[in-house]
Amino acid sequence: MNIIFLEAVQIHGGARKSTIELAKRLNEEGHNSVIVDFWGSCSEFIEDVQANKIPIQILKKNDSPIAIFGTRNPFKIGINIILFLLDWIRLKKEFKKFQSTFKPDVVIINNIKTNSLLKKGKDYKIAYFARGWFAYNSIGFLKKLMFKYNSDYFIGVSQSTRQAIYTGGLAPLEKIFVVPNAIDLTKVDRYKKEKPERKDNDPMVILHCGGFLPAKGQDLSISLAKKLKDNSINFKMILMGAVYDTPVSENFLNKIRAEINQYKLDNHVEILLNQKDPYSIFKNSDILIHPSDTEGLPRVIMEALAFEIPVIANPVGGVTDYILHNFTGYIATHNNVDDYYEYICKLYYDRELYQFIAGNGKSLILNNYDRKNQVEEFDKIFKKLGKA
Repeated sequence: MNIIFLEAVQIHGGARKSTIELAKRLNEEGHNSVIVDFWGSCSEFIEDVQANKIPIQILKKNDSPIAIFGTRNPFKIGINIILFLLDWIRLKKEFKKFQSTFKPDVVIINNIKTNSLLKKGKDYKIAYFARGWFAYNSIGFLKKLMFKYNSDYFIGVSQSTRQAIYTGGLAPLEKIFVVPNAIDLTKVDRYKKEKPERKDNDPMVILHCGGFLPAKGQDLSISLAKKLKDNSINFKMILMGAVYDTPVSENFLNKIRAEINQYKLDNHVEILLNQKDPYSIFKNSDILIHPSDTEGLPRVIMEALAFEIPVIANPVGGVTDYILHNFTGYIATHNNVDDYYEYICKLYYDRELYQFIAGNGKSLILNNYDRKNQVEEFDKIFKKLGKA
């Protein structure tokens, strides 16, 4: 099967890494997958694609994408819209040219920009890959129309995403499939071997992994760090994530830094920006906290469980696909600092409980989120569509 993953990459995060891994796995199983990127402006993404030996086509080379809302100035926003429309016409023309020679059976998209280049009813199927939490009420009217009428079927990464798509009226259940993320466990095991043996006086390393945006919850983590410090818990907290080239992200990062100074947490909280080797941080971490407001099926939780790191998280999106409370991790009341503190203390003081939770999480990943399961689910979709 000929498969195009159509992307408009601005920053290389967990969702993009999952796409690269999926394309590679499908190619290894005999499919013909190619990644098509709008601008080729994210060098880290391009390098990762090439390192995995996946064919890539760049439609229109730009050093940076056109960010329509990268400013609050109405005049500049208007200029950006005009520039984007001119850019869009060229992108659409270039994609049509590439599509006519590659002849895809399916084009997999993940946002409104990529969807806008396509037209339903052509010689290929359009699959909307909902990699994030599908909050229907937050989607604009035009986007809803495009998702509903310019997609042949939907692929969610979790059952909760599937239900959100269905209850939003975007598609019937028979046109919504679930293909969970998968992880390379051999790579995880290689890093785990490098982990030094824990000593009794070592601080508990608490990892928060996510881009610096209000929805990712770093402000809750600072409140948690303050409470841990006030109660004399021996800990170190790492805030690892990307800072985006937007005022919202940059201002939020500055706010977090100011709070670290305000509460005198400099010796307890470390910020790691745009970390290229996150597994080097995972291997030395003891707990992952995930106080996010919105998620699909968070890759970082899957990675933490594979590293046998217990997870404490908000019950959003596909988080509950991973976390069974008191068994594979802990579900906190949404953004409740006291809950996060309580569960950290349980794990901090009870090593046997820690090993129980960590072992159950690893077993979940071993049995449900390996590459074989992911490829098999995609093959089932292709067969149901009569294209395999």
